[in-house]
Amino acid sequence: MSKRERGALRADVLRRLWAAETPLTANALRDSFPIAERPALTTLLTVLSRLEAEDLVHREQQGRGSVFAATRPQAEHFADRMTEVLGAAADRRAVLQQFAGGLSGRDLQALRDALDD
Repeated sequence: MSKRERGALRADVLRRLWAAETPLTANALRDSFPIAERPALTTLLTVLSRLEAEDLVHREQQGRGSVFAATRPQAEHFADRMTEVLGAAADRRAVLQQFAGGLSGRDLQALRDALDD
């Protein structure tokens, strides 16, 4: 197995939990990775524990084990992160202009639609 970029496993775990229709056991989550990229169960449990400590993942006891789910939808998570970054900017207008200037036409249209709603 090749070495992952810093934070890549954490991002993969969150993506898989967001995509899951129901909470997943650690084993089911591990099995969702391609064999060549499958993390050790102990590594996965460490990542899940850290995400739980950050309130990004919820652990629920189910029988003798646990199941894991994201605490909130993906869109809400990323919107909060964007708001947090914007809040740290000294010149919010300049940041918003730079951000909007880098969007594709499709993303700009989605942003316009969101503002119209």
